[in-house]
This record gives sequence, C-alpha cells and structure tokens, in this order.
Amino acid sequence: MTDLKGKVPERKQAANEFDDARSSGDSSFDEADDQDWADWVDDDEQGQQQPLQPGLSYSGNDKSGISAGSQVGFKVPTLALFPEGGNNKLQTLGDAMAALAHAASLGCDLVEVVHRLQLDAIATIRLLNHLRRHPGSLTPVQVAALQGSEPFLSDDAELKPVPGAENDGLLQIDFDELIEERIATGGSFGTDAKSGVSRPAGVRASEGSAALRKRVEDLEQQLVATQMAYAELQERSLAQLGVDETHASEGCSTLAGQRITPLVATGAALPRDDDTHYFESYASNDIHQTMISDTARTLSYARFILSPANAHLFRGKRVMDVGCGSGILSLFAARAGADLVVAIDASDVATRATQNVRENGFDKVIKVVRGKVEDLKEELKPYEGKIDVIISEWMGYFLLYESMLPSVLHARDLYLRRTTTPENPFPGLLAPSHCRMTLAAVSDVELLHERVHFWNDVHGFKMTAMTKGLFDEAYTECLKPEAVVTDIADIYDLPLCVLPPKQPTFRSPFRLTSKRCAAIHGFVSWFDTWFMTSPAPYRVDSETNVPVQLQGGERLGDLPPCTTDVITVEDVPALKLKGSDLAPSPASDSTEAKGEVVSFTTGPYGKDTHWKQTVFLLKEPIDAEEGSVISGEIIVTQSESNSRELEVELHYMLEDAVSVVTTSTTTTSEAAATPVGKGVKMVQAKMVQLFKVR
Repeated sequence: MTDLKGKVPERKQAANEFDDARSSGDSSFDEADDQDWADWVDDDEQGQQQPLQPGLSYSGNDKSGISAGSQVGFKVPTLALFPEGGNNKLQTLGDAMAALAHAASLGCDLVEVVHRLQLDAIATIRLLNHLRRHPGSLTPVQVAALQGSEPFLSDDAELKPVPGAENDGLLQIDFDELIEERIATGGSFGTDAKSGVSRPAGVRASEGSAALRKRVEDLEQQLVATQMAYAELQERSLAQLGVDETHASEGCSTLAGQRITPLVATGAALPRDDDTHYFESYASNDIHQTMISDTARTLSYARFILSPANAHLFRGKRVMDVGCGSGILSLFAARAGADLVVAIDASDVATRATQNVRENGFDKVIKVVRGKVEDLKEELKPYEGKIDVIISEWMGYFLLYESMLPSVLHARDLYLRRTTTPENPFPGLLAPSHCRMTLAAVSDVELLHERVHFWNDVHGFKMTAMTKGLFDEAYTECLKPEAVVTDIADIYDLPLCVLPPKQPTFRSPFRLTSKRCAAIHGFVSWFDTWFMTSPAPYRVDSETNVPVQLQGGERLGDLPPCTTDVITVEDVPALKLKGSDLAPSPASDSTEAKGEVVSFTTGPYGKDTHWKQTVFLLKEPIDAEEGSVISGEIIVTQSESNSRELEVELHYMLEDAVSVVTTSTTTTSEAAATPVGKGVKMVQAKMVQLFKVR
C-alpha cells in the first residue's frame, strides 16, 4: 500500500541520506571469517595510535584505528575539516577518527563542540557539510568557540550533500556514542557542557578498561544482530526472485558474477523485529510536524486537556503520555496544571522531547523516559497504580495500523489508578476514551484512474504488469463527500477502558443502502474519536455487571454524535499562553459544568486529517441502483508477517442480483441459493477480496 508507511508519507531527504551514510560501510559478511572485534579493527593497527587529544587518536592517512575509549573508526576515506598550507583544499585522511584527530591537533575538538552545543544528528550534518562546502571559512579556533546560534546550524540547505563527500566517514559515525564512551572511559572535554568552565583532563587508560571491554562486547552483539538482519533481508530477496532455499544455500550468481553466501544455516530461525523500522520512522522531524499541523487532531487534544471545564481532570494530577513524540501533549498537560507528566517514547525523538520540555521551563513537571513502555517496568515502577490520566495519540491509518494500542492498554493495566468503587470500577481516565470504525461504499472514477487505469496508457504505452497487486493493497485517500454513495455502517466500537491488552481483531457484518445509481468502485473506512470525561459508556453483562467485549458490529448507543465542526485556536484560549505559563484556574463560583466532551472525525464529512480515509478498491465494480443493498462481512486480523500491519477480508454481495444456474454447476460455498424449479436455482454470488494494510 503506497501511503500506509508508519505515518511517514514523505521522509526528509537529508535524514534518509544520513541513515544511508551511517550504514554504507563494509556490510559484507562470510561465515569463514572470525566475526568478532578483530574483524572491525586490524590487529597491527591496535597499539599504534598516538594520542593528540584526550579521547582522540590519530592513526594516519592509511590506517583505521579506534580512539581511546571511542567507537570504531570505519575504513572510509574522510576529508579533513580544515585546510592547511595556505590554500582551501581539504586533504583526504584514512578514516573518520583520523579526521577528528587532525582537527584536534589544530585546536578544534569536534566531539567536545557537539557535546557542548548538544547538537543532534541533523545539526551535526549541517556543521560538517558547511565546513566541507566552504573550506577555510571558519578556523579551528572559531569552530571550537561556536555558540549554537549560527544560522548554518539550522539551515536545511546545508543538508544537501557536498559533492565528493556524500559517503564521508564522519557522516557514518555516532557522535553520541563518542561522547558517551569518552565519559565512560574517564575522558574529559575542554569545557563543561553547561557552564563553559574549563576542566582538567583525567587519566583514562586503566580506569576505562572495563568500560572498553563492555563496549567491545556490545559491538560484537550488534555485529551478530546485523548479520542476522542481513540474512533475513537476503532470504526475503531470494524468495521474491523465486530462488529456493537449496539453491540459496549453494550460493546464487549475482549480476556481477559474484556469489550470495548465506550467513546462517538454511532453516535457522531468525528473530523477527517488527519494532525497529516503526520507531525509526518517528525519529525524523517531518512526521511530527505533519501530525502537529493536523489541526483536527492537535486542537482536539488541546481543547480537551486545556478546557477550563476539564481542569478537575488534570490540575494536580499525575499524567502519562504514551508515545510522546515531540512532547506536545505532555506540554499541554503540564500547562493544564498537572503535578507530574511521565512522557514515554521509544524513538530517538525522545532526546528532542527532553530538550523541548527544558526549553519551555517544564522540566520539573515532565519526566521523559526513553523506551518501549512494555520494557520499562523497573524505570516506571514508582508509578504503578498511581497515574490519573493516560494520554496518547496511538491511532494509525485504518485506526489499528501500527498496532500501538496494545502499548497504551498495557500502560492502562499497570499504571492507571486502581482504587475502585462499585459506582466507578475504572477510576483512571484514558484520552481519547473511545473510537468507532465505520464502512461505506464509494464511487470515484478519478481515484480508480489514478490508482489503476493510469497504467493502461502511459504516453501511448500499455503497462499492464504495473497493475499487478494493486487490488490487494489498501490506500489512504482524502475523498470528497459526494464520492460516498451509501449510508454508513458502524463496524467496530472501541471503549478503551475495557479492551483486553492486545491488538484488536474483529469481524463485523454490514449492510449498506445505495443513495443513488452509481458504479461502486470500492469500500471506504474511517474512524471517529471521543474524549469522554469518564470511562463510560461501555457494555456490561446485565446479570454479572462484568464488562462485555464487543466482537464487531455492536454500537455503543450512549456515545454522543461525533462532531464535524472545525476547532480553531480561538476555541482554546490557553494556546495563547507562552512557555511555562499555566492555564488559569476556573473561578470557584463558576457555573460552568464540569466536563467538556470533545470529538473529531477522520471521515470525508469533516476537516481533512493526516489519517485521511482507507480505501479498498474492488476488482470488479458493482452496478447499484438507488435503494440497492450491499451486504457482507469485514474481517480484520493482525498480519502474520508483521505484527504492526493488518489483513482485511471483505465478503460482499449485491442483494437481489441473481443468476440462474443448474444445480449440477453450483458448487461454491460463497453462494446463497434459492430453489426455483426442478434442476434450477437462483444464486446470489458473494464476492471475497483480501487486502493488506501496510
């Protein structure tokens, strides 16, 4: 599916280039090699490093070394940072560590500069590209004295690769690791990162031996993990090429005449990792800007959290933000007067969230914790059963794509307040509290042409092969309201307070009535979201008063209608505040009723959102008359190949559309047969189509 990519329809090009550069070293492996630390560093190069600066070593133009207590210097030719000899030509050094050591010998400890200015990976790339693009424009002393406010550090034009330095060694190392290792091994920086006060260098060699050994072990583990990931990728590629495992185990010829050698024994079980790509997709700025700019989404959260009518829900309370991203929802909660906000995110954006919190003066209220909430039991133990509200923007395309909801439900069961009463069995609150998935039929010739018919005539050429699989994928589209030609079926209601802590799956019958004559090209689904001020409504057993799990198709009748009204900044006065300003407390004699319910839709009848709608195109259109009924069933399950993806099965038929067949030819189980006469039946054919949401 072209657009369902972890909410990242367009990743920033520079971030991609950075990731590619980070991984573009020697990635070939062979079982015959000793795959340990010795494979990464030549034996004869160890022990030949001549320290020029605490935490750095210079191994010359032709050698690859590691710094004292530093990460590996990959053997990638690297340009010097500063020219010498009165010209502006940058010499080529043997590796990244040699380039850092060369800069240090000229008076610029670049690792210290990155540490002192707290530059993230993108800002570091800007700095490196600026020095290579404009050689000699800054002296080593000037770079060492940077303040962090220089325009080029925030200029995205500096993310454009410098010709000849696209795969430069310094773009492939992790400065955060260099900083951590220097600290771990007793190294020092020229100045304190916060105060700017000079500090003396420490003795590192003996004190850092244990940390260095630990680092070696970590890198060896990373090497094994990389090998296994490469082997899995190789296996998938061979499967797509139609190469069987036996052939693969013997080695397959490549276009270059080389052999593909498996890294693990054929049939060996490989660990499946469905999380890494998912979390990495949220590390870039673009996706967070896209989500925050979605005003239907962001202003709905802001209105609920900052509404004076809901002050009793947040003021003086403990809040947990699962998947905090940039920290925007945590900042809303802090502004609403929360006593504590625990903000959790497993992606690299957590570092920037911490900086955002500090910059706005809420670092005494908001605690950012890096990691997947299921893996943070020890770190979060002090909050078990003590959280009053859990906020989270967990919703994906088709609501359930990305499978983040189980993490929220895990946090609910472990950290939400447990003190219950018969009248209030769920004392804590989740925001949002309820969601509803819907289904309708759509007629959209333009969409069909864009996605499928486009390939019938590409500047006079037919490209039928390009249409293969197009009807097996779901698409995200912003549809016009007039494209929906039937009424709307509710297929799944989710009261979050009672859902089991796992990825929801369901099957729901549906019955859609056409509002006009139309050729139906597909089905469309969207979801509505509510922020209720209490966990209700949810369904309970009338005899036991125990919550009942909805299977699909049941409707929670007590949910108010979902609004399609557009929320503006003016509707949330507290958004006009700045920094650490708190939303004013409602007057004690206020007649304003406690509790304001907020809702929003992602459907075509509301304001466009970044979720759009999910469209399932039919292989064969349905010709419907006004009043025609399309009935069927939708089955939604978790993908077996990737737990963050979904599989959708649609069974449907146009009622009263029948064919006359003899009984001897009717064998399909997907047919509803009605006897008409001897040897003859009227058959209503039910169509089945499978889709992947990925």
